[in-house]
Amino acid sequence: MGEKRRILLVSTQDYIHHPIPSRHHYICEELALRHDVHVPHFHVSRGEERETRLKVHEATLFPFQSPLLHYTLNAPHHFRVINRIIKEEDIDIVVGAHVLAGAAMIRAAEKHEIPVLFDLKDWFPDSAAAYYNNRILKEAIRSTVWNITRWNLSHSTRVTTVSPSLVRQLAEYGFSAGLITNGVNTDLFYPRDIGVCKRDIGLDPESFVIGFAGSVERWYAIDQLIRMLPEIRSFCPEVHLLIVGGSLFTDYIEELQALVLSLGLSEMVTFTGGKRYDELPLYMNAMDVCTIPLSPPQWVQIALPNKFFEYSACSRPILSTPIPDVEAIGGPHLHIYRSPGEFVNTVRQIYLERVEYTIDFSRFSWKRKAAEFETVIEEVLSGGDR
Repeated sequence: MGEKRRILLVSTQDYIHHPIPSRHHYICEELALRHDVHVPHFHVSRGEERETRLKVHEATLFPFQSPLLHYTLNAPHHFRVINRIIKEEDIDIVVGAHVLAGAAMIRAAEKHEIPVLFDLKDWFPDSAAAYYNNRILKEAIRSTVWNITRWNLSHSTRVTTVSPSLVRQLAEYGFSAGLITNGVNTDLFYPRDIGVCKRDIGLDPESFVIGFAGSVERWYAIDQLIRMLPEIRSFCPEVHLLIVGGSLFTDYIEELQALVLSLGLSEMVTFTGGKRYDELPLYMNAMDVCTIPLSPPQWVQIALPNKFFEYSACSRPILSTPIPDVEAIGGPHLHIYRSPGEFVNTVRQIYLERVEYTIDFSRFSWKRKAAEFETVIEEVLSGGDR
């Protein structure tokens, strides 16, 4: 599609060490098959290094693991590195969605008079504040991050985002944004034999598995899932809760493990810790019910979680809190709960009926999403924006 471009991605994560890949990983790895894609490395995570098609440039002077300290203290260095990459690699367009590093990329892009495509992958003011418990600190971070994000958006050539609700929210603040939803690797996520998958991960093939896969953080009410197990066990003695993933910057997983012990449910719950991306389909296909227990109201209104696409591509039943953009896509496999009672009753229904679904999510493949992104890049570079 078009000529070969030189693209600089400024990721919201440690691109090569973060344990959970983001939409920018999926999209830009696909773009790198046809274009030269560069990425500065913010060494804030300590996960296993992943392979990449992108050209990685070290951009860390102070390797703090605290995101706040890391991106604040490294900000001047990030500008210098991004500025150098743009100049030496003759970059055509900068793509990114970071807060502080986003400001650095925009200033560098303006210096070299090249366009910026800002891809807002979540609502940064709330996501940045979510890691802190102190109310005053949370509000200070929320306000600061919003002010920087607003500056970034207003100085970008084009803005894209991940959900219809975020498009509408940005419009309320006066910003026009295009929609490119999240997606799924359909070459990796597809239905597999559930009994075989249970056995392969060490579970009883006859167990009834309620599962969660993703970041084990407080914005997912996993503690509520644990507390509902005794009631579910009353009609489903073989129930088992499978929690796939780890906590990134908090001690939430330790709290959950302590809760399991205090309730005497250790035999009914498995914590796998973080798993490689290519292992996730095995675990998702071992689940009789996949859950999205997203909790904070401000996130529910704008979210379109990646796990919805991955669960769906595996044709698994999903039990989710009400998330408008998830419900808009919907599907016969999607069930909504608004209370613990509704959750338990829906689990009972799924347990008794054992409906098998065939869900076609090919329209949400990352290849298609990368093509959509590529189209926007070409529009910007052809002069379709200021």
